[in-house]
Amino acid sequence: MDSPNAKNPGPTNSLDGGSVRFLRDGFAVLHRVASTLAGGLDLQDILDTATWALAEAMGLNAAGLRLLNEDTGELRIASVARMTSGYYDTAPFLVSQSPIDREALETGRTVYVEDVQTDPRTYHRDRARREGLGSALVTALVSGGRRMGVLRAYMGRRHRFTPFEVSLLEGVASQVAAAIVNARLRTDAEEARQLDRQVRRARDVQRRMIPARPPDCAHYQLGCVYEPCSQLAGDFYDFISMPNGDLGVVIVDVVGSGMPAALMMASVRSAFRSHARRVPDIGELMRGVNLRLNHDTLPGEFATGFYMELSADGRRVEYCNAGHEPLLLLRGGTLHTLDVGGLVFGIDPNAKYETAETALQPGDLLVLITDGLTESLNYDDQAYGRDRLHTSIRLHGSMAPDMPVDLIAKQILWDVRRFVGLAPQSDDMTLVVVRVA
Repeated sequence: MDSPNAKNPGPTNSLDGGSVRFLRDGFAVLHRVASTLAGGLDLQDILDTATWALAEAMGLNAAGLRLLNEDTGELRIASVARMTSGYYDTAPFLVSQSPIDREALETGRTVYVEDVQTDPRTYHRDRARREGLGSALVTALVSGGRRMGVLRAYMGRRHRFTPFEVSLLEGVASQVAAAIVNARLRTDAEEARQLDRQVRRARDVQRRMIPARPPDCAHYQLGCVYEPCSQLAGDFYDFISMPNGDLGVVIVDVVGSGMPAALMMASVRSAFRSHARRVPDIGELMRGVNLRLNHDTLPGEFATGFYMELSADGRRVEYCNAGHEPLLLLRGGTLHTLDVGGLVFGIDPNAKYETAETALQPGDLLVLITDGLTESLNYDDQAYGRDRLHTSIRLHGSMAPDMPVDLIAKQILWDVRRFVGLAPQSDDMTLVVVRVA
C-alpha cells in the first residue's frame, strides 16, 4: 500500500495528550538533528544522531538508514538504532532487488509495510523475523531532486502510523538529506583545497625548472619570455652550457595542459639535460630524446621541440627541429626561416633527425617561439598568425642596436597581447631572443 494512512481514521479537530507529547517530542528530535547538523560534526555523527533520536521519539523497535551509491545502484547500511549485528551487518544490495526501497526512491512517497516478516517485497524476511520486526515506514532521502538513500522506521508489532509519525520521519529524512549534501560539499571543498595546494607546489617546482635569467655570454645577448596560460604549463625553454664553451638552447611545447603536460615537460627537460653534454652529435641527441619520450608516454602524447647550439666564438649555430616552429633569423632587415629536422617527439621511436649549420654575423637576431604566440585568438576568432609575428620581429629587431634583447622579446609579446585584447587564451606563450654581438 502506497500510503501508510490509507486505512487510518481521518484526523480529528483536537489533539489528545499523547498527540501533544508526540508533537513535543517530534519537534525536539528535529531540533536535535538540526543542532547536530549546525554543529559541524562529521556525517556519521549526524546519521547516528538521526536514527537514534527517531527511534526514541517514535518508540520504534528499530531504525535504519541506507545510503545509495548512484554509480552502482547499491544501498549500503550507514546507520542503525536498536538492531543486532545479525541484521545490519549485511552486504550492500541493489535497489532493483528491494521493491520497497525502489518505490520510495522512485516515487518520493513514504511507503507503508504492514508486516515486513510476511510482505513479499521485503528483501531480508528471514532476518526481519529473527529481529522481531513488524510494521515499517520507508522514506527516501532526497535533496534537490537527487536521491541519496532511504530512512526506515520499524515497529515490533503491527502498527498504524499516525500522520504525525509520518511527518516526523519525513522531516528527519529531509534534514539528513541536507546534512549529506553539506557533508559532501565540505568534502569536495577540502579536496579542492588540497588539490589546489598540490598544484601550487607543483607550479613552484615547475617554475624553478625555467631559468630565472639567461646566462651571460661573451658573444650573445639573450632575452626570454615565459607566460603560461594556467598554473601548470607544457612549454619550457632551457640553456645548457657545454664543456667546450658552446651554449645549447632548447624550446619545447608539450601537447595538452595541466598536470599531465607538466609531468611530460619535466621528462623532456630531463632527457635534454642528460643527453646534451654526453652526446656530441645533435641528431643523436634528438633521437635520444625521442626514444625517451616514446618510452615514457602513451599514444597521442607528444611534444614539439627545437634545439640549437651557439658556438663559443659567436660565429656559428647548429640546429635541429622536431616538428616545432622554425628558428627565425633577422639579418639586415630580412627574415630567414631555418627549418631542418624531423618528426615531433613521441610518435615514432625510429625517427631520424637531420641537422644544419648556419654562419652568424654580428647584429643577427635569432628568435625561437612556441605556437601559443601565432595561434593566439582575438574575440573575432582570428589568429595572430606568422605574418603578424614576422612583422613584429622585423619592427622591433631593427631598432637601435643597443636596445636590450629582453625588451625586444617583451615588445613582441606586447604586440600579441594588443591583438588578442582580453580574449581568454588556451595555450602557453614562450619566446627566446638571441642577438649576436
